[in-house]
Amino acid sequence: MKKLFLMIMLSLPFIVACSDDDNEMKVDLNNAVLQFIDSRYQGAKLRSSEFESNGLLEVEILHEGKVKDLYFDSQSKWVYTSWDVRQNELPQVVKSAVAEAYPDYRIDDIDFIERETIEYYAVELDKGKLSIMVYVSPEGEILESTTGEPGAKPVISDAVRHFIDEHYPNARITDYGYDANGLLEVDIIDGVIEKDVYFDSNDNWVQTDWDVPVDNMPDAVHKALADNYPQYFIDSAEYVERPNGVVYYEIELERVGGAEIIVNVTPEGEVLK
Repeated sequence: MKKLFLMIMLSLPFIVACSDDDNEMKVDLNNAVLQFIDSRYQGAKLRSSEFESNGLLEVEILHEGKVKDLYFDSQSKWVYTSWDVRQNELPQVVKSAVAEAYPDYRIDDIDFIERETIEYYAVELDKGKLSIMVYVSPEGEILESTTGEPGAKPVISDAVRHFIDEHYPNARITDYGYDANGLLEVDIIDGVIEKDVYFDSNDNWVQTDWDVPVDNMPDAVHKALADNYPQYFIDSAEYVERPNGVVYYEIELERVGGAEIIVNVTPEGEVLK
């Protein structure tokens, strides 16, 4: 029995350890993670580990005098590493590129990001109440920027890509950008269905939705609408998935005379308030 228990525990990607100290290892790291850290960041000292709200494992290390945050997915694969950069450490070519492209902004915060295929500086700029993030290569090339406003073109993080790969393995990304609420909207085709996947500024999944034919909605949904909104007819419907297993139909109803309302109904026919 002890051997069986040991084999089961060794097969788990990570083992969660209870701790109230933010600077302690809340997650026991497996060999794959430890070997990666040892090979890429030789001589690093482990400081803390915990799971982020987006499901990534964050491991904080001390390496070459800098505190660095490493992120791993559920398969123990390294996603990226980031660490703070002081303004006086920022290469002059990067400073010049930012100053030329954004002369009215001031630098508020800087991180250096290492990913599998690219490295860059993430520079947060402020102008009054407006904040933007600019991504600049070490050679001073501005890669992309994000204002969190409609029309701005973001960088899709590896965390977002991993979420899509894990939850929609057959999907391909067709477009992306910010919506009117500042959320990152990633358009995918999952099989033959076009879906919109939304993430907040911390790469946390907010929801996924897609259009559904009215006739494909369950009978319970149609009955709920007929009972509660007899004067209205269905104009359009979307299926919505949210965290914690919450799903519902978001239905636009119209009434003769032009009045429109949005109603959310679960597949079981419960009208959500």
